[in-house]
Amino acid sequence: MVKAELIALCLLAAASCSQQGPRMEWTRIPMDGSRTGVVPVNAENVDTALGTFDDDAYVAPSGARFTEGATPEVAALLMGVQPRMAHLKVVVGHNARFMDNPRTECDLPIGNLAADALRAKASDFFKVPVEFALTNYGGIRVPMPAGAVTLDDIESMFPFKNYMCLAKVRGSELRRLLDQLAKTPAFQAVSGCRVKVKAHEIVEAEVDGAPIDPNRLYNVATIDFLLSGGDGIAVGARAEDVKLTSVLMKDVMLDFIRAKEAAGETIDYQKDGRVVMED
Repeated sequence: MVKAELIALCLLAAASCSQQGPRMEWTRIPMDGSRTGVVPVNAENVDTALGTFDDDAYVAPSGARFTEGATPEVAALLMGVQPRMAHLKVVVGHNARFMDNPRTECDLPIGNLAADALRAKASDFFKVPVEFALTNYGGIRVPMPAGAVTLDDIESMFPFKNYMCLAKVRGSELRRLLDQLAKTPAFQAVSGCRVKVKAHEIVEAEVDGAPIDPNRLYNVATIDFLLSGGDGIAVGARAEDVKLTSVLMKDVMLDFIRAKEAAGETIDYQKDGRVVMED
C-alpha cells in the first residue's frame, strides 16, 4: 500500500511539473580570483583570465598547478570554448560605473538606461514622439560592468525574447497603470515620467513634463511580455491600439550603446529622481 501511494505521489508531482513547465533561476556567482586568480573573461584578458596548460597540468593564473580532479577538466572546457565565444567579446561601448539590478529599489540606473533606450528606439522606429516607456527589472538578468562593455555582457543582460512594441494608452488608463506600479516594491523601470510615491500611493505624477491629461492619448513603448500579464502587468488591456515588432530588447540596448560609442560618449547613468518611493 505504501509503495502504491508513493508511485501515485510521484505521478502527481510529474503531472504538476509538466503543467507548470520548467522553472529557471539565475544565480550570479562572484569570481574574484581569490583562490586561483581566475576572473571573468572579457575582451581584454582572454589570454590570461583562465590560465594555461603545461604538459598534463592545468596552471591557474595564480600559479597553482592541478593535475587531477575536476579542475583541469573544467578549465579545459572553458578554455576550449573561447574561440567560439570570440565574437561575443567585441567591445560595444564603455560604462562609467558598475550597475547592479537588485530589483528591490526604484530609480535604478540600469533600469533607467534600459527604459530610456526603449523610448528612444520606439520613437525612431515608429516615427512618432513616445511620451512614456516601461520595461521590467526582471528582464535584466545580470549587472552591467564598469569599463568596457562587450556583446557578451548585453546578451547576458537580456537573454529573453522580449520584443519592443508600442501601445496607445488614454491618460486615465496610464494613471491607473502608474497606480498599479506604485503598489509594487520597486515600481519597475520607466522613462518619460516623474513620479513620487508615499506609502505606495502616488502623490505626484508627470508624463512628458506635465500632469497626466486623462483624455490625452499617449504613445507608450514597452515589451510584449508586459502586454498581457507578465509580472502582473497588462498594458495591452489598457491600450486602444498596439503595434508589435520583431525588435528584441537586447538589440534596443545594443543600438543605444553603439550610438553612444560612435559619438565618443561613455554610458553614465545614476539615480535621477524620476521615481521616488517613501514609506
